[in-house]
Amino acid sequence: MNGSPAFTDRTLILLSDESRFERRKALLSIRQLISNQAKTLGASDFDCKKYAPALATSLNDNIEVNRELAISVVRELLESMSDCAPVLPSLIPELVKRLGQKDIVEPSEELRLETLRLVHLILNNPVDMSPYVDDVLMILQYVLRDSFPEVKKLSCTIAQELARRKLHRFYQNSESILNPLLSNFVHQHSKVRVCAVQATGTVMLYSQGKLVDQTIVPLTQRLFDTTASVRRSVIEVVGCWLLELPDRYSYHTKLMPLILSGLLDESDEIRTLSEELWDDIGLKYEKENEEQLKDKLDFEKKPPKHRPLGCKRPVLGCRELVYRSASRLLPALCRDLGDWQTATRSKAAGLIPILILHLEECTTQHTQHLLTGIGTGLTDAVGRIGPSTSGVALLRLVPPLAFKGQPLPTYNLSVNHTGPETLVPRIPTLLNSKPSETTEALKVIQQLLLAAQLIGSLVEAKLWWQLLKPCLDRCTESNAPASLAGHLFLLAGLVSGAPHDQLTSLMDSDRTMTEGSDTSSSILIHHIVVYLINSDLLSVISFGAKAALLECASMVVRRLEEAIVRLRSGPNTDSESTEKTAQDRTAEDVDFSASDTILVQDKQLRSWLFEILLAVGAVWADNESCATDFGSALLQLTDEVMRRLASCERDYGLYSKDPDYECLQPRPSPGPESGQPFYQTSLLEPAIPDDLDRFYVKHMLPLFQRLKASQTESGSWHPRSVGLAIFSRCLQTSGPALLMKPSGSTTDTCLDIVLQLLEQGCRLNRSPGASATDKSPVGTDPLTMASEAELRLRGLLLLTRLTDNGPIRTVLASPTYLNRCLTQLVLPACVWRAGRTAEAMRKAAVTCLVALLAAATSTYDVEETATDSRTAEEVRLDLWLADHIESVKRLLGPKALQVDRTPSKGEVIKPVRISSLSGLSAQVLSLLLTRLGGLLEDDIEATRRMACLNLTILFNGLLLPPTSDMVRGDDIPSFLSSPSWLSPVTATQDQVDHQQPASLCPLPNSFGDQVYRFYPNLVRRLNDAKDPVRMLVTETLNAWLRLVHEMLVCDSNSVQLEPSKRRTLNPVHSAIVQDFLAGVMPHLDDANEPVRAAVARVLGRLGQIAPDLTREALVSARERHRASELCHQLAESIHLSD
Repeated sequence: MNGSPAFTDRTLILLSDESRFERRKALLSIRQLISNQAKTLGASDFDCKKYAPALATSLNDNIEVNRELAISVVRELLESMSDCAPVLPSLIPELVKRLGQKDIVEPSEELRLETLRLVHLILNNPVDMSPYVDDVLMILQYVLRDSFPEVKKLSCTIAQELARRKLHRFYQNSESILNPLLSNFVHQHSKVRVCAVQATGTVMLYSQGKLVDQTIVPLTQRLFDTTASVRRSVIEVVGCWLLELPDRYSYHTKLMPLILSGLLDESDEIRTLSEELWDDIGLKYEKENEEQLKDKLDFEKKPPKHRPLGCKRPVLGCRELVYRSASRLLPALCRDLGDWQTATRSKAAGLIPILILHLEECTTQHTQHLLTGIGTGLTDAVGRIGPSTSGVALLRLVPPLAFKGQPLPTYNLSVNHTGPETLVPRIPTLLNSKPSETTEALKVIQQLLLAAQLIGSLVEAKLWWQLLKPCLDRCTESNAPASLAGHLFLLAGLVSGAPHDQLTSLMDSDRTMTEGSDTSSSILIHHIVVYLINSDLLSVISFGAKAALLECASMVVRRLEEAIVRLRSGPNTDSESTEKTAQDRTAEDVDFSASDTILVQDKQLRSWLFEILLAVGAVWADNESCATDFGSALLQLTDEVMRRLASCERDYGLYSKDPDYECLQPRPSPGPESGQPFYQTSLLEPAIPDDLDRFYVKHMLPLFQRLKASQTESGSWHPRSVGLAIFSRCLQTSGPALLMKPSGSTTDTCLDIVLQLLEQGCRLNRSPGASATDKSPVGTDPLTMASEAELRLRGLLLLTRLTDNGPIRTVLASPTYLNRCLTQLVLPACVWRAGRTAEAMRKAAVTCLVALLAAATSTYDVEETATDSRTAEEVRLDLWLADHIESVKRLLGPKALQVDRTPSKGEVIKPVRISSLSGLSAQVLSLLLTRLGGLLEDDIEATRRMACLNLTILFNGLLLPPTSDMVRGDDIPSFLSSPSWLSPVTATQDQVDHQQPASLCPLPNSFGDQVYRFYPNLVRRLNDAKDPVRMLVTETLNAWLRLVHEMLVCDSNSVQLEPSKRRTLNPVHSAIVQDFLAGVMPHLDDANEPVRAAVARVLGRLGQIAPDLTREALVSARERHRASELCHQLAESIHLSD
């Protein structure tokens, strides 16, 4: 009954009934009927035409459950048919109505998906779809833009199925679904993006070739996708196109960058897939063009001799493809290096080394474009790093790329010469993997420096130098500091990658040299270092330029290391040449050894590298780079390179049997404990301090001679002179090498020329204001007063730093050098002159004077000079005062009281220090005392304090025993009995012999007489506005009393007194003592307790010399002073001398 025609017709009529329940019953009946008939009848006998129109109309039912049921019935109908062609004329139009409209007809996402599955089911049926291609394409246009991700993915699958039908109508009209497909490339779901990319790849294989142009940009963007599966799908699609696309030859140039980008992907799987596909593409190109490539296939060139280790050679087809497209690819990539998007710059920088590896020697014809583009790219990247990271990231940027024939460390390093061979050199990843602008810029720089190394290895060195030199000359720090840094980094990369024999080849302009002449100054690397030694380069202060200049110097040192290793080990030291027999070795090996010899014999080259490294490490007066992270890192790296250069000097000295190194034994290469990066790891044994000292001694004197010649030519330095910067850095790092005598030199040490440079170059031998007329508007002096003052300050600071080194400090303390330093360098700057600049100069001069006087008196702690200079009687007096006066105890502190509390009376504590001050002439000492007296009145508190400290050291130092070179015989002379103390300052030697006094009392106008009459200057300082100055001047008064003690108590009739007899004040000096007391006594009643305690110590010492006058003054002041007890205790202390 159910299969009768009447039932079928009625059921079909009910599908259009007004009642939704009747329509649903009809659909259920039809589904049951279709199911029963499909089981009982064969598929070919099943009549579907009767059901198709009504069922197709049911797809538009206004009730969602009925539409869902209708879709299910239609699906069962299509599945039960072996050929669904009879139902398509009625079904396809309805599907277009449901899915192919601009406005969404079906509101339910699930039903849209089920409806679309009907289309997919139709395409899976072996039916001719030619009449319906336009309808399906119309559906795809809209479902590809559907908001439901599942619909999008199924739409991509349908597009692929339709494309694989290879229908001519699809070939003509497939452009209509291209934009909808491409719009899914940016969908938020990665699976949708993968499906869209795969569908685009399949559709383009069966579409018009011109459509590929529209897909390249979106595909390129997907190479930057964060999801690896999306990037993998792009690589698969592009690889498929380059293998199967009918018009692939027209798109090689546009598609190759995409497939080659896969070689740079962070995923190992994608890199492996890209390499396999690229090899297949090259092999297929070889096969398709076998006739054109026959000669190259049969007579293939050998790989470059100087090629990177760990890099396998691309197949010939790949190299040919790159060669034919390089003229269009390389300029485009160079332009992309300046793109505003970080990812684009990074990808372009990574592709350039890959193309260079494929071009091999053909890179030569693109050298100009590459150098210009890489230089611009480095400039842009350096500019992005400097401001954000203080420049520290700019150090150690050249990647450790090892080449064939290059000496390598004896231990394994994680660089490109270890592990399996790949198409792309492996370089260490950056430590900071966090995405940022700085990290991306560093990646760009590393890739571009890798490209520079490859260019250097493949292009003749003389060619790239001739092209790069004009660019370097145009780059100056004043107008383009980042450009200068970028091109210097480029030069460093080229030098590190160039073959050794090319760097040591003669320049074309020098080939006319006669046989036997010195060829080392005519080799290419010598010309490069000559450029680097340019004063404009040495004076750079920007972080990028300094880092780049250091990289250049480091790369040249690296080449020196390699040459020395080969010479020391003999020819054919690389891994491949060691396998050769003696008969197999060619003349090329001998030439290689000869080039090494030429390089290492160039002493001037090492001297210039020494100067460059000093200039890089120099700290400028107006630059605070030393206090930054970059400054400290730069100095550390500069010291490392300097030690490597010293190792080169040492090993070459051993190789050439230099007498300076004949006592040393050859050292092995460094072991794995070094732990440094490749280019920061020396191929030679690290230098020890003795090696560094020998290196400085060998090259420091020629450097100073060049600086002196340059300074003499210009008259003097200025505060920003590059010579002054190099000189300063050399003094800071030379250490004891300044005192070593260079072999073959007529001078004893470098110290003399150092002092000459300080005198003339820093103008320390000129009195302030002496050249005031020259600084007038019509004067001849190019320096302003402020610039000259700054220059002199730099010189004084350098002289002060010289005293920090123990051996140099000892030499400077000798009378000869001390006299020179005082008269020629320091004291001229102590002359008073109006202005703040002059104040600063006097402050620096008096600080330097403290260092010199401390060195002359063996004083290592200036704060304890007063404590260490006390006699036994003074110590006993201080102990008594500390026991009876609490303020004195607090003033002295525990350290000053940690002595034997019971010294025997008359015992003298022997000083452990010696002094060279007694070796100075009376004229120098008189001038020194005069200048210090003037500095006591200076406006700056620090200058007054330093003046007091200097006077304390001077007065105490004159009582110390002289140095051993000033002693003749067993008797140690006393300065107080010397002509310098007793005789007039202006007296001649004959006058000295005739005017020698019979006692310790100096003659008028003698230095001793000037010291004797100096006390009013000190007493006036007790009225200073600053308490620190008042406290210091009390110590100076104690030192003055200690120095003139013998004069005040001496007997005019006899020089020697009985030891047991108490020596009291000579009445001749009573007026002086009374005046002294009148000036000091008011300060015993000072409001400041520490000042009262310090003055009490002065009066206590005076009481030992003039007890009666002091006791009288104290008793008289007891009634007037607020601290009457203090006066009483001081009066009691006078009895200690009884």
